[in-house]
Amino acid sequence: MYKNKFIAFIDILGFGALVEKSSDIPDIAESILNALISMNPQLLQETMFGSLHEDKIPEEKLDEAKAVIARMTQNMSEMHPVTISYFSDSLVLSADVDDVIASQTILELLAKLSIKLWDEHSLLIRGGVTLGKLVHTENGPLFGPAMNRAYHLESEKAITPRIIFDAHCIEAFRQIHTFEVLEPLIETDDKYSYISLPACFRYITTSSSLAYSDTAQLRTIVRAQSEMLPKIKSIISSGPAQRIKEKYEWLESEVQKIQSQ
Repeated sequence: MYKNKFIAFIDILGFGALVEKSSDIPDIAESILNALISMNPQLLQETMFGSLHEDKIPEEKLDEAKAVIARMTQNMSEMHPVTISYFSDSLVLSADVDDVIASQTILELLAKLSIKLWDEHSLLIRGGVTLGKLVHTENGPLFGPAMNRAYHLESEKAITPRIIFDAHCIEAFRQIHTFEVLEPLIETDDKYSYISLPACFRYITTSSSLAYSDTAQLRTIVRAQSEMLPKIKSIISSGPAQRIKEKYEWLESEVQKIQSQ
């Protein structure tokens, strides 16, 4: 029944507090809605294996190009399935351990989602990634030791706004030759390998397929990257609660560390 799978459990930080405020501030409610739509499995599936350079395509050819990319995405999704479950402010993605393309696609999706939620909604995510026994069916059951472990990593170990890996999981990823392309996405401290927001920007702008394009999407990401540190400093100076301030201070130090490399 169980299969060995890579699994990522992701949670939006501060979501509960936002929901509490949303009944009195309509703009917050709309932002929450848009953020959750960003995490919708169907939308994630649509961007999983490629995107169009719409600004490079003649208008009369755009519909045809969209149909081609949709067929390609559908075919790739069937050959290399990533199962996605979505509930409240949490997201679970999994792929069979022997499907290299699908398992690495999970990490690409996490990078893009981190940037999108931060740039469009000023939201941060935290998560855990592991490898183990899992049952995960689209629109169906989700359980197993790997799910328990991924949730534990997110809720008890990650602490700061980052996505941490179990040691055996990152080692398994690094056994795959093509994983070297994804190395800019990974940072390491004395306990964990992890993905952080500044590492997501680094990966997308230097190593991903988007990095070699001249598209509006890439230009948006580069702009968001340049605004990241001032935005973090502004949040810190606004006087948030101490436990929140500490998370942004950690993120500030992470940005500075990566920028100095």
